[in-house]
Amino acid sequence: MPVAFTSHGYDTTPAKPYNEDAWANAHPFIGAAKYGVNGPGDWKVSIVAGATRTVSIAPGGGWGCGVTDETSQNETLQFPPSASGVRWDTVAVRRDWTPTAGVSQFVIIPGGSSKAISGSRLFGPGQIDDQPIALVPIKENQTQPDPVVDIRCWAANGGVVAKDAAALGYLARLGARVKIGNATWSYGLDKNDSPIWTTDAPDQKAIALSGGYASLGAGIVAPNTQKHSDGRVYLGGAIGASGTYVNVDKKLPARFKVGQIDPSHLPAGIEVLRPIATASMGNVYLYVYPAGHAKAGWLEFEASNAPGLIPKEAFSILLTGGLSWAAA
Repeated sequence: MPVAFTSHGYDTTPAKPYNEDAWANAHPFIGAAKYGVNGPGDWKVSIVAGATRTVSIAPGGGWGCGVTDETSQNETLQFPPSASGVRWDTVAVRRDWTPTAGVSQFVIIPGGSSKAISGSRLFGPGQIDDQPIALVPIKENQTQPDPVVDIRCWAANGGVVAKDAAALGYLARLGARVKIGNATWSYGLDKNDSPIWTTDAPDQKAIALSGGYASLGAGIVAPNTQKHSDGRVYLGGAIGASGTYVNVDKKLPARFKVGQIDPSHLPAGIEVLRPIATASMGNVYLYVYPAGHAKAGWLEFEASNAPGLIPKEAFSILLTGGLSWAAA
């Protein structure tokens, strides 16, 4: 049997939609965001071990489109099997205003093969409206779902917090700002007045290292570039040798390709940078080449003291310290 919902905000006869206590508790939430749940454990969806394609929804409370709801017991939902591959179903709170006494309930909305809120989600405040709270991947020939993706959100005092970027699929309203991890997402207009999500988190791309080179390791992140919202690209990580030595057998000064940078992170012209490198290599410079150049996207190094073979322990280039350029 479905769990019982205690709801306020429906035009229920003969009771008033809200009494004083219900309104006092609801107003901070329904004025903070269109949807949300009250606390960290409210309506959390988890897999039921040993049960076939079944999840449990923890008791708690939340709101959507002016209606607040409370449940006091767990509810379990069982998913149909996947006919092929992975099917991403959405678990939602469905609010139905159409009966004389409005009804809230948990539902499964069948999805597609992509990790996204189901396209069959109902959207109709005042009619029937679905508040997504989780994505559940159901795999063909498996009795247990893959890990649940939590897409609940919390809102208070001018901010909205979510746990996964998939939640942006139902929070897209102009002016929205949503914090996910260390990044804040904003829903605004681009230069053509089309709605778009943007984030203050940098766009990070791995540097594809050339043969003979590898990530330095030692707890340092792999070599990468990070493009920030202001269009500036920063280097990160450190480069070492993949073998016992690096072969630099050309007459100095000579440049050696150590990697390839993503096309979207290239500068407008050739950039020359001074990294921190192993002291025995002397003065080391990095070169980054723009699109249209014969070496487009190449990351090269040049060392003033690198005759013949450089032992692995004597070769390191740190891509830290604010090394950056303006993206084209």
